[in-house]
Amino acid sequence: MIDPFIRFGRFLSKDIRPNKMLTEFQEKKLKYFFDILDGNRNGFLQIDDFQEMAESLAVNLGHDFESEDYLYIVEKCVGFFHRLLRDISNSKNQTITPEGWISFFDEKIIAPFDEELLDDYVDLIIGFLFDLFDKNNDGYISIEEYSDLFMTYGIDIKYSAKSFVNLDVNGDQRLSKNELNHAAETFLTSDDPLQKGNWIFGNWDTIHSA
Repeated sequence: MIDPFIRFGRFLSKDIRPNKMLTEFQEKKLKYFFDILDGNRNGFLQIDDFQEMAESLAVNLGHDFESEDYLYIVEKCVGFFHRLLRDISNSKNQTITPEGWISFFDEKIIAPFDEELLDDYVDLIIGFLFDLFDKNNDGYISIEEYSDLFMTYGIDIKYSAKSFVNLDVNGDQRLSKNELNHAAETFLTSDDPLQKGNWIFGNWDTIHSA
């Protein structure tokens, strides 16, 4: 659930108002996120990417492949993929292309500024990418847990500290759900490269490590 103050702030912040066209900066961020999810680097999002992601998550989080924790991770990963397939209507043969990915966010979320769908995807992304890393279930992501996320998703670890500081708005050395939600929304919608939320997945201006 998106904090109501974040909703109100949308109308006060120029950089996340609707745009008629996707900017080059926004497109670059979306392609960067696509590449993070494309685990086998074949240029498409397919079920294999998310199955391999589940295995990588289990290994990095210390879960046995026959454990309930692993089955939960598989369910989350496969469920995320099928949600993307459902929403990206031009997906064919259980495959999502970079063009289909970018067009979906542009035409369905960013250009019309569909708040309901934006909120839904912010919740989906944070729930999928971050909730699994809250190992002690305290409702926050520590710097160590955040670094685990970078290693699991093949994001260049050297940017983890800078990214964490950029997202830690109140400086309490941990990331709250509201801070993460705000960062995810900024990443998806902002056309301002100076916004700190753009760093949620590390340095969007680089190619993440294999």
